[in-house]
Amino acid sequence: MLMNNIQTWEDGKTDETVFFGFKQIFRNITCRIMDVLMNSKKSVLQSFLAVLCLLTCAPLHAQTTYESLRDGDAAYDRSNYSKAEPHYRRVTEKEPSNWNAAYNLGNALYQQGKYEDAGKIFEKAVANAPDTRAKADALHNAGNALLKQNKFKEAAKAYENSLRLRPGDADTKMNLQMAKKKDQQEQQRQQQEQQQQNQEQNKQDSNQQNQNQQNQNQQQQNQQNQQQNQQQSQPNSNQKNTPPQQPQQQQESPSQQRQRMKEEEARRLLETSIGPDDKKNARKYRSAQQRKRPAVGRKDW
Repeated sequence: MLMNNIQTWEDGKTDETVFFGFKQIFRNITCRIMDVLMNSKKSVLQSFLAVLCLLTCAPLHAQTTYESLRDGDAAYDRSNYSKAEPHYRRVTEKEPSNWNAAYNLGNALYQQGKYEDAGKIFEKAVANAPDTRAKADALHNAGNALLKQNKFKEAAKAYENSLRLRPGDADTKMNLQMAKKKDQQEQQRQQQEQQQQNQEQNKQDSNQQNQNQQNQNQQQQNQQNQQQNQQQSQPNSNQKNTPPQQPQQQQESPSQQRQRMKEEEARRLLETSIGPDDKKNARKYRSAQQRKRPAVGRKDW
């Protein structure tokens, strides 16, 4: 399903026939020229050697490119992708527009799990594709590389572009459905993660608000306790400054109050009934009585 289009191209077989035909022709020409030059002058030999150098450059270059592609294909067929990679890469460095080398290099990188590098090479292959079929294959494989990188939207776009060039490809359609499904799942996962993050943030905010409210209540309680302590300590200080109160006298009973009132009334009556002269005579009388009292003699016995 996913890997049906990950394969090397076999167009090199045609190039191989052409190359060997060209090689045989070039060998025949070289032999004939050498036979002619055996009886020629030195100047002609020098000219021929110069021309020979120019003619051999192109065949040798073609042979190196062909051999690199051939060796890369042989290693790829043996599933030795790491060994096939440098052969394909050597050709792409010499011939950046060589579509076969770029396409097969992308496949070798993909098989090694180098999906990002493979995607970049497939993009180059898309740009240098020689026909619609080659471009559709490069787009399909580019979608595969993007799908492996979890770039589902980009992969779906690559598959859609491939289907525009080749609408009936069943594998590309199936991969497109897979990319869209995974993209939908990824969006749902992101939404769930966002909701979970929002819930956690709301929980943290709520806990912070509760903590702030508790701190505020504790501060208010501390202030109230401090005010109560100040109010309790204030009367004690006032009490120290006030003079001690005199003990209250014991209340008299009603009978005692009446007795005391009678004595006071009798005293007032007595004072009012005795005049001042009588008081003087009474004092004189008491003093005279004291003088007339006989002296007590001393007993002789």
